[in-house]
Amino acid sequence: MNKTQGDLTQGNLLRHLLQLAVPITFGYILQDAFNIVDMIFVGRLGPAAIAAVGVSGNLLRLIAVFSLGISTGAGIMVAQYLGARNHAQAGYVAMQAILLAFFFAIGIGIVGYPLAEFGLRAVRTIDSDVIQFGITYMQIILVGISTMFLSMTLSSIFRAGGDAVTPMVVLILSTLINIVLDPLLIFGLWKFPKLGVAGSAYATLIGRGVGVIILLFLCFSGRAPISLRNVQFRADLVEMLDILRLGVYSSMQGFWRHLSRLGFLWVLGPYGKNVVAAYTVCMRLRIFVMNPGFGIANAVAPVVGQNLGANQIERAEKSTRMGNILGTTVMAGIGALFLIFPQIFIQIFSNDAEVIKIGSVYLQFLSLTFGFIAFSLVLGKALNGAGDTFSPMIITLAAQMGVGLGLVILLSHFIGLKGVWIGIALSNVVQGAAMWLWYRTGRWKTIKIIKNGSKSPTRKVV
Repeated sequence: MNKTQGDLTQGNLLRHLLQLAVPITFGYILQDAFNIVDMIFVGRLGPAAIAAVGVSGNLLRLIAVFSLGISTGAGIMVAQYLGARNHAQAGYVAMQAILLAFFFAIGIGIVGYPLAEFGLRAVRTIDSDVIQFGITYMQIILVGISTMFLSMTLSSIFRAGGDAVTPMVVLILSTLINIVLDPLLIFGLWKFPKLGVAGSAYATLIGRGVGVIILLFLCFSGRAPISLRNVQFRADLVEMLDILRLGVYSSMQGFWRHLSRLGFLWVLGPYGKNVVAAYTVCMRLRIFVMNPGFGIANAVAPVVGQNLGANQIERAEKSTRMGNILGTTVMAGIGALFLIFPQIFIQIFSNDAEVIKIGSVYLQFLSLTFGFIAFSLVLGKALNGAGDTFSPMIITLAAQMGVGLGLVILLSHFIGLKGVWIGIALSNVVQGAAMWLWYRTGRWKTIKIIKNGSKSPTRKVV
């Protein structure tokens, strides 16, 4: 590869951030657009189908935190080795991350498949239709969950090398495949079978699978920021453990966040399927408004990583400040629209009067906290880029499980459903404020990731 390609240690920082953030954000928006289309199609099957996909999605995201750990660990190491101009070791780490993601996914699929019903009942899902739809959806996704793990890991590797455009283009293709297959497989249009909720799951796997094949081809053909063409195709357990040590806390951060979501569902389950459907719709909208924040945060991480790898601490700190201002401004602005016009956005997904009424109240509480969520996203990723994945995990645990779930259980007991919405909102405020306070201590600047020695990409591993 061209050694200057994707170099984030020189040049205008704002330009680097925007060149990364814009395609990443567009990719997230595109993926979310598919999720919206998917929910619209599934929504035509009724509230039970919406609730089933919503609950199953939360359970699957809990499983996917393992992929988050692998992709985060790989991204940190690849970015810092590239910043240190050690391209051979960056490619070596990338290969180990890909192998680790594949084997991990296979194991999770084998373990998780027979536990689908247990997971649904564990969050107090009581409607028989929701349980049946949810089992079908989850088991299909679990069979092909390696596509999710590999997609996240490969995208993180490309972004670590300063290339956010290629993953975006591949995601466009994957999303188009999803959108085309969704109505065909859900409703049985043309000569396709009518599969209902299962059709949505199959469409997702096919779209992801095509994307993974393309990204792997680019890596092995030498057309990616790192080249795997001459890298030994064998597992190195020591290097894999290094990736996991960095990423495990990021996985736990995602685990606590998604476990708290399941805890919220556990509290909401007895309120009935309309409340669960309203919560599901609002969480989709929350993800939509967070897309710019995700884009900017994931742009900050490789910039911080490469510059710390090059020992340019001041430049890394400046990139975080810029990212924080961008993320907070954009997310708070979009959140204002949700605050003023909640019913309009809820109606996109459901025409049920009760779902609209319940969802509008929650969305207004949630929209007030989007600025704090931006703080949490951007500063958390900046800390990750520096190699500090432990502190964001602890902050997430305290805010989401301690403050969030604790308040949701307590307030729901005393003031009912509105107490759930207040508890969730306060957890977002606490998490954003705590992340800012920890970042301000500056301890992330002293973390060392780069090894003095490195392995040849063609070194034989026994």
